[in-house]
Amino acid sequence: MGRPLVNSEAVLYGKLIQGAYAMFKRDPANLRPEPQSGDIPDPYEFVAWIHMTDFIFESKIPKFYGFVARNKNNREEFAVAIRGTEGFTEWWDDASIHQVPFSQVPHSGRVANGFDKIYSTLKIEQHPRTAPQVTAAAPLAELQGSFGDQLEQLHLRLEQAAERKPLINTTKGRPERPYIVTGHSLGAALTTLFVMENKEKQKFDITTSCTFASPRVGDMTFARVFNLLPIASWRIVNSWDLVPKLPPHIPFVLEFEHVNTAYGFSSEVKPNPTCWHSMETYLHWLDANLPVDPACKP
Repeated sequence: MGRPLVNSEAVLYGKLIQGAYAMFKRDPANLRPEPQSGDIPDPYEFVAWIHMTDFIFESKIPKFYGFVARNKNNREEFAVAIRGTEGFTEWWDDASIHQVPFSQVPHSGRVANGFDKIYSTLKIEQHPRTAPQVTAAAPLAELQGSFGDQLEQLHLRLEQAAERKPLINTTKGRPERPYIVTGHSLGAALTTLFVMENKEKQKFDITTSCTFASPRVGDMTFARVFNLLPIASWRIVNSWDLVPKLPPHIPFVLEFEHVNTAYGFSSEVKPNPTCWHSMETYLHWLDANLPVDPACKP
């Protein structure tokens, strides 16, 4: 399905995820962390925060989980990057694994209830820097609806404010909106759901889905529908990592199935779940010049 894995591109997308982790870790309670130098790799620039309400220990407190970025060299190209939950135990707390129809596309198969529930909490908040019309007297209105709906509203604002108005594709009834989506762990599951929502609504032109350490998201029907999409889907997986083995595939009970296309490797790091799952471990496989976490060196 689509183009085969291009390591250099996957490294760039992985660095976007690392930027989301870095922004979160500096101040975990901050919903609107400002990116610092090195957080957003060239050629991307920060556009909007992505918040999510976790369900760890029944907590309902929103947290910063990722961002929308724009390509500075081609301002019509965008990326969505979503980090994972911190730590394997917390990831498992996020997942309620009984299967339900995906609320945004009910006829596309069944997904883990936890992922569907968490996806419904995603919120996008535009950075005021990208909205020159904003004043103290006229602040930005909150974006509404599903994640895809909010993202479309964000684009309508950006397109309206652009110095050069984008051309409308008469067939699509909207401008071209090329996207790559990338996520790690729970973030990988959420970006997979966004790809499926967009399949139904066709608001964006997703060219590439690049996920790291993705769990199984849905059932065999969900995977089959996803796999028919005309996109490059790179699901990068460490064979030692425990998260991609979850939720389990149990015939006739929990028929979870991975989406295409798997690019697997076996890491040579300290043998523990955190090191197997680390973004640094994944990026080191893609580019041996990138170091693993010092705590994970064998």
